[in-house]
Amino acid sequence: MNPSPALRDHPEGCTLALRVQPGARKAAFLGLTADGAQWRIAIAAPPVEGSANQALLRFLAHYFSLSRASVCLLNGERSRDKVILLRGLATTAAAALLP
Repeated sequence: MNPSPALRDHPEGCTLALRVQPGARKAAFLGLTADGAQWRIAIAAPPVEGSANQALLRFLAHYFSLSRASVCLLNGERSRDKVILLRGLATTAAAALLP
């Protein structure tokens, strides 16, 4: 059973659907969107030349204790709505780590 619609099984691990708020004071999870389909996340980096995407991937790698190479942006390079692949992390393990 899937613990959250924002998390999905993937052959390489799991995917995490996010709504990103760049330019925040600090990086942090802000909770689920109203429909529960995405996690809202704040990132301190501005949305300029991919810096927010890189900061997001570094934050998620640190948060989930994964290598930076294990965290990959699958969809949403130029959008606030993104899908992230967490390689080697099961959906249930990711759900247990989320706030």
